[in-house]
Amino acid sequence: MLFLDSPTIIEYSNDTQSVVEYVDDKGQLFTSAICVYKITEGEMWATNKSAHAVRQGFRGVNSIQLNEEIAMEAARMQNELRANGEEMSVRDLLIAATARSTGAELVVADSDFQTDVLADYLTVTNLRE
Repeated sequence: MLFLDSPTIIEYSNDTQSVVEYVDDKGQLFTSAICVYKITEGEMWATNKSAHAVRQGFRGVNSIQLNEEIAMEAARMQNELRANGEEMSVRDLLIAATARSTGAELVVADSDFQTDVLADYLTVTNLRE
């Protein structure tokens, strides 16, 4: 079971070989409703596709909705980050907290989630390292 950040979904949908090889055959694939927004908004702007057409390109990635418990977990994570002199964007914290709620490995393709504190909360694999 994997939880995919938006850049990973984009690369997976574009058949980037290294991403497809890592993601395929790992069981269920999840993402956050925030990632659905980020990808859909960007692709709608760039291509003029409908939101539904964009969403169909996610290759079987299921979306987890934001809820109060996830929001509170993100706040706890931010508090610990700040205590260590770090900080993450609210968007990325909500994505990380959503990933944590599933118990899945968070798979990213950028450095937005590279913190020592976050590593204490969940497994993060960066396919761009």
